[in-house]
Amino acid sequence: MRRLLLTVSMLLMGMALVGGAAESLVGTSLVPLDQEVGTHASAAGAVLGIGLMAAAVNPSGNVGWVRAGILYGFVVLAFEAGSQFILHAGFHLGPVFFGLAFSLLLIALYPQRKALLPATTGIPAKPAPAQPAVPAPAPEMRTEPVTEEPKPTEEPKPKIEETEKD
Repeated sequence: MRRLLLTVSMLLMGMALVGGAAESLVGTSLVPLDQEVGTHASAAGAVLGIGLMAAAVNPSGNVGWVRAGILYGFVVLAFEAGSQFILHAGFHLGPVFFGLAFSLLLIALYPQRKALLPATTGIPAKPAPAQPAVPAPAPEMRTEPVTEEPKPTEEPKPKIEETEKD
């Protein structure tokens, strides 16, 4: 049941993101900053939505897309809070609720939650404490007799070259 709910959640989130991206294409904006810089927010939203819908078929095999969907909710919260406190713009509760709700759903429904955390590089954060030296184990003693192969007694004879007589 969790697997089905995870797939449905990813599909709904993806469709909503694609729909939001499509709506922003036809809507008017006073300052198209994303296009001025060289990016396109609508395209980025559409890519995330399409990726989530495609990954919904096999969420365990597409953990990167699940991570991106989870990250979306927290990024939306940061953007809304930043626009509220820095730009004194209105705080839009809808996108924050949508993003955080689906982020939490993805976390709760994912079958292997430990896989959601990125793998470590294997480099310890601090040096490991020194381990006491352990003496090497003694070599194993063979119990069966050692047999040596016989050495050849005959040495190869030198090859005599025949010379032509005049």
